[in-house]
Amino acid sequence: DPKCNEVLDLFYECIEKKSRAIGACDGLLAQLYRCKKEDLETHRKINKSESEQKRRDQAIARDPIIQKKLEILKRLQDKQKGESTSS
Repeated sequence: DPKCNEVLDLFYECIEKKSRAIGACDGLLAQLYRCKKEDLETHRKINKSESEQKRRDQAIARDPIIQKKLEILKRLQDKQKGESTSS
């Protein structure tokens, strides 16, 4: 995340300039922590939705009734395409 990287750069600059004075860069450290925490939450949400989609896809792939319906639907779509190109 570019925002987090910017805060990280500022934090390193602060450490270099302040010669690691106690508490001098605490504000930036807290900001960096929040930024990374938000970034982590975003990744968790993305992973969760991808996992849910994968589980749905696997359930569909294992269900013979759904597979048969998908096969029928595909044949109907192919038939409609064939009719629309011939007319």
